[in-house]
Amino acid sequence: MTIRTQLRGFAILAAFVLLLFSANIASGQVLKGSISGTVLDAHDAAVAGADIKAKDTGTGVVFTTTSGTDGSFRLNLLPVGTYDIQIAAKGFKTLDQKGVAVSAGQDFGLGNVHLAVGEASTVVEVTAEAPLIENTQAQVSNTFSGVTLQTFAGIEENEGLDRLALFVPGVTSSRSNNFSNTNGTSFASNGLRGRNNDQEIDGQNNNDNSVGGPGLFVGDPNFVGQYVIVTNNFGPEYGRNSGSVVNIIMKGGTNTWHGAVYGTENNSFLNALTNTQKNTPKPGVIPATPFSGPPRSNDEFGGGAINGPLVKNKVFIAGGFNQEMFSGTSVYTTTSTTPTPAGLAHLASCGVAANPLSILDNFGPYAFGFGNPQPRPTLAGGAFALTNIGTCTGDNGVQIGGVTRIVNTPSHAYNW
Repeated sequence: MTIRTQLRGFAILAAFVLLLFSANIASGQVLKGSISGTVLDAHDAAVAGADIKAKDTGTGVVFTTTSGTDGSFRLNLLPVGTYDIQIAAKGFKTLDQKGVAVSAGQDFGLGNVHLAVGEASTVVEVTAEAPLIENTQAQVSNTFSGVTLQTFAGIEENEGLDRLALFVPGVTSSRSNNFSNTNGTSFASNGLRGRNNDQEIDGQNNNDNSVGGPGLFVGDPNFVGQYVIVTNNFGPEYGRNSGSVVNIIMKGGTNTWHGAVYGTENNSFLNALTNTQKNTPKPGVIPATPFSGPPRSNDEFGGGAINGPLVKNKVFIAGGFNQEMFSGTSVYTTTSTTPTPAGLAHLASCGVAANPLSILDNFGPYAFGFGNPQPRPTLAGGAFALTNIGTCTGDNGVQIGGVTRIVNTPSHAYNW
């Protein structure tokens, strides 16, 4: 082996290691979080060299650091989850702070942590609470996790997780001003239209580059550990969009096996007519008669999820599968007018040129038989009202009207 070949192999290995290191840092910025604070004694003097341990209550993994000369510390690149913090220093009682929640891309600031003088074997336990004011970073973030994801109305039926965003200050429904894909609903942050939101999954780009909005739609909350939305003062790792950043963190495994089997049912028998359906008459019925109930539909959603340890404290798995089956019919109608079948026959009997009539016969609304297209009358006091136009001389004219068709619209979608 020549020296040149050895150097080339070393360069490739170094580049590979550097790539892994860079990827770890890049993903850690938006996939992981941190815990910070300052260790002080009873007289607000800094306690340097204090040992800080953070134990992930789910996986048992422990992260450690020590306080600096000013008493400050920071545990970086922590996987999302709940942590128990232990702070110990010589000549002071050990402090245990339980239930510290770490969210993606956020710092949980413990603030000033005071140690009491005493034996290190004496343990003082406190319970962590979210700070009323975020004082360790300017970024404005909101996190939905845990029980909230399992009980929040409007997302349990696989309707899309972005409905959660509407409950964050500064976020409103963008309605028709979205111009992009939607994961359940369209929303606007800071007055900007919906396509200005940056969509991520586990800190990775999830934007549809053609129309904006999410590329992949995550709607099952049983697959998700955290739904994080950043609305203002974005950190330096965010820079793609100026509206908001939605980061969906998928659920990971823990030292305890967990699982769920779930399902929902939505049937037209339980639904009411929409305003459009109330003003849409049944096709082909004379006199014009409105629908007495919504078109038949049956929407079934169900699935399962499981996570747990392959090797305790070391290797974990998490996965799930769901499916949504919809069977039913949909009413498609238009207020635009076209000659009805009776109108087309009338035009043919009036000597209208065959070429334009053949175009209507072959490419007009009634040329396509699916959904049994029928003339759409208007609901005017329950009467059948179709407009006549005076094309043929010496008679009442040619009948025109809208078109209504009822079409089967089944679907079967899988997610895993």
